[in-house]
Amino acid sequence: MQDKQAHKHLSTTALARAIGKDSKELFILLANSGWIVKVDGQWHLTEKGRFEGGTYANHPKYGEYIVWPESLRQHSVLRLLPDAPLSARNLSQKLNLPARLVNLLLAERGWIKRHVHGWHLTERGEALGGQQHVSDSTAIPFVTWPESLLENPQLKLAAQQLSSSAATCTDGHPSGSAGRALIDNWLYVAGLTHAVDYTLVLPGSAGGTERLTVDFYLPQHQIAIVYWRKPAGPGELAEHLDAREKLKTAHFSIIEIEYDQLNNLDEMLARELMQHSIAVY
Repeated sequence: MQDKQAHKHLSTTALARAIGKDSKELFILLANSGWIVKVDGQWHLTEKGRFEGGTYANHPKYGEYIVWPESLRQHSVLRLLPDAPLSARNLSQKLNLPARLVNLLLAERGWIKRHVHGWHLTERGEALGGQQHVSDSTAIPFVTWPESLLENPQLKLAAQQLSSSAATCTDGHPSGSAGRALIDNWLYVAGLTHAVDYTLVLPGSAGGTERLTVDFYLPQHQIAIVYWRKPAGPGELAEHLDAREKLKTAHFSIIEIEYDQLNNLDEMLARELMQHSIAVY
């Protein structure tokens, strides 16, 4: 039994599955390491690959394919494999974005679509190497991705926009400031229709009215979002306090974002929106 087990061989795909890695990434690694080479669309062993124990097997339907000794699972070269497949949380760590925003960003690109709970892979996402899974414990669908997705130009650009102060936001709105760009991009990726520099009509003195412009307005929910920038001096601070008092007196639904809350924007905005019965997953 031990001798039979010692001579057990695995296909490249089965080897990848056995070590919990993505098969596409394993083929790339073995090719880059000089173990295999593709000729006319088929993988062939090199002398190096044969030296490492690679050989061929035949399948009655699919023909000849490469197999490897199971002992190769412990080979040092496999430590060079990336941490694939990558979950949304893995991607979030590598992109330095909150996991919630990563899924929303992938959905905005058209690579996944929302399920009742969880996410389903689209054809466009599958073409990029995405794989559909279902949690054994919760039955919630989720998607994993190859490491190569991190080099996708669309993803890199969108991730950069979500974490930078570009002059123009992802949806084309002018940013106005670094803080406003972060907020605008978050609202866009979250799928929340919003206006920028929206003018509210507030009740004024002696039965009149006055106008006050807020940074963002969610028309479907009638919520104003105000970003309180870091005051440049006493005069600007006084203007902030006056505007805040007018908004409070007018009984508008307001979400206020302070300058020092930008580093925790995802959690803060999601929590504030939930208090207005708006769930962002």
